[in-house]
Parts: sequence; C-alpha cells; structure tokens
Amino acid sequence: MSIDKKSIYVWCPFTSGVGTVKNVINSSYGLIKFSKSKLFNVCIINVFGEWDNHLDELKLKKIDTHRFKSIKFIRSLRKEGFLKSRISYLLIFFSSFLSLFSIIKKKKPDFLIIHLITSLPIIIFYIFNFKTKLILHIAGHPKMTTLRKFIWKTASSKITKIICPSNELKDYLLKNKIFSDDKMVVIQDPHLLIKKINSLKNEETLDDFFDGKKILISVGRLTRQKNYPFLINNFNKLASKYNNIKLLIIGSGEMKITIEQLINKLDIQNKIKILDHKKNIYNYLKKSNYYISTSVWEGSSLAMIDAAYIGIPILCSSCPTGRKEFIGNNEKGFLYEEGNEGDFLNKFIEMYSMDSMSIKEKLVNAKQASKNFTLFRNYLGLKNILK
Repeated sequence: MSIDKKSIYVWCPFTSGVGTVKNVINSSYGLIKFSKSKLFNVCIINVFGEWDNHLDELKLKKIDTHRFKSIKFIRSLRKEGFLKSRISYLLIFFSSFLSLFSIIKKKKPDFLIIHLITSLPIIIFYIFNFKTKLILHIAGHPKMTTLRKFIWKTASSKITKIICPSNELKDYLLKNKIFSDDKMVVIQDPHLLIKKINSLKNEETLDDFFDGKKILISVGRLTRQKNYPFLINNFNKLASKYNNIKLLIIGSGEMKITIEQLINKLDIQNKIKILDHKKNIYNYLKKSNYYISTSVWEGSSLAMIDAAYIGIPILCSSCPTGRKEFIGNNEKGFLYEEGNEGDFLNKFIEMYSMDSMSIKEKLVNAKQASKNFTLFRNYLGLKNILK
C-alpha cells in the first residue's frame, strides 16, 4: 500500500544568527528522522541566501531547500541596529511577495510553517485561497504592536494552528484575545541533541580563566535584551563580598564596546572575561559553577536549558516567557524579579550559600525537565498537528 507523504515548506528568513535557526533545522530533521516510512518531505525556503552557510548540514540531514534567486542583494546589506534591520525586513517583504505566492501556487505543499517575518505569508494567505495549511510558529515573547495584533487577529481564520513554545505565551495570547484556545498548541523547542552534547561537553576549552575560582557564566548576544550592564554592576557588588568568583560572558553583539567600557570603569577587568560567540558552549558550561541570565525578555531561553542539562545551578530573571514555567516555584533553580537589584543579590547569596543536598535536588529536577526540549519530544508534538 502506497503512503501519502506530506509536503512541508518552511518559511524562516533571518538577518542574524538567532536561536530560531537551530530550532528550524532540528525540528525539520526530527520530522525526517523519526517519521515512519519517511512520511514527511521538508523544504526550507532560502529567501535571499541566508541559509547558504547551512546547505551542507541541511543536505546531510536530507532537508531540501528552495532558493529565491531574484533578491540575493539583501544578503549584502548591513542589518545591525533597529533601523537597518527594519529596512531589511521591508525589503524582504516586498521583494519576495510574488516569489512566495508563486511557490505556494505551483508546489502546493500540504503545510507552510512560518517562523520569522511572518506578516508576509499571513497576508498572502489572507488575500488568496490555498489548499496549503498555514502554521504559525511563534518564537519567544513577541512584541504585541498594534500592527502585529491587527494582522494576527484579522487573518486568524486562515491560520490552521499556532505553535507556542510555552504555556505562558499561550495564556498571554488568550488573555489578549489574539487567538482562540483551539487553534493554539504548546510544543517545546527541539534544542537538546543528547549524543552531540555529551561529546561536546568534554572538549578542552584551552582557557586560563578557569583557575580554581567559582565561575558565573552567562551566554547570549551582547544586546539590550540580555541586560548585561545590570549583570556586571551587580556582579561588581558580589565580587566585593566574595573574592573567589569570576564572571564569564560568551556572546557577540552591538553592545560589546559599551559593556567593555563599563568593566573598565568599574576596574574589574581581572574578574570578568568576554568571549565571542562559540559554536560549542557545553564545555564552558561544564567547567562553570553557576549559570546567570538577566534578560529583559527571552524566548525559550535555550542557554538556560543547556545549563539545566549540563547540571549547574541556574539564576534567571522572571522575564517572559517560559522561565517561570520551567523553574517553577524555585524547584529547578532560582528566579529573581526582573530589574530588581536587591532581589538579584539576595537570590544569588541564597544560591551560593545553599547546602549541597538542596542544590542537588534542584539540579536533578532541572535536568529531568530539560529533556522536554529534545528532538523526539518536539517531533511527537509536530506529528500530532501534521496528521
């Protein structure tokens, strides 16, 4: 008996190395890897060449790509900063409208899963009628601008399902009456590749920063979102109380000079080190003692999930979305009120002073919860809405 395979196209144009890129690759691979009789064919739309650096990996994982050749000039544009990134978004929107319409009309995929710059496919589906089912995957905590709210609510009837990475986000969308409950489903991001992590965490770091001191590690782009000035200022206060701690920051971004200037102003260059973005952070996490995140807002907070799996205590801000849901009532780590310096310092002191048995209980709980973010768990969730 022949099997009716499902054709899935994925829309995810990106202008910087966001975590969504890794999630798209992993979720696409999971559909191919775990489906019986290779039920799903997955094709990622390569809008302006943004996926070119991933083509070898995609080919190895049997993920197809479709290139929009007419707008490759966008790749050469500088996209750093709010204004330049918005100009890039507008260029992508208008230059790829006809190409996206054409591919849906000609290829007739069973599903189009959209991740970033989602207004374009949503508007196309609102204007035209397709047999293709539209699935909106929301990453993190979207800024609910008037325009976004209008587009989502107006075109809601044309969206088959909305994937949320957390119950917190789903509740937020329900509260704001953006989508109905029956359209939304919570599926955790496919972040953890267990075998790969277990290999990567044992690689040498070749870094003399690990010299017997207790290391606080924070991972993420050097942007306003991560709120590194808050972290550095408060680390300075902690360092005056504990002379055996250091802070390691791994990330690149537009705020690097500002952050370095603050470190120099506080004269704590010997206690803080900044490393550029690393493909492998697991070996650094393994050699660290505490994971700290002071973000103003977050997506699934993937580095937090990494820290939970590796097994180091976590201290995170209570920013939306998903962190409170993951950590719970401090069963799997420590949450402080976002932006509250006093609460941050008190929670760190509590974490630092906690006995080994209590810490071990949190670590066990956190590692168990982190396994909800595996490739297979994500596949099971996706399979249910792609039947």
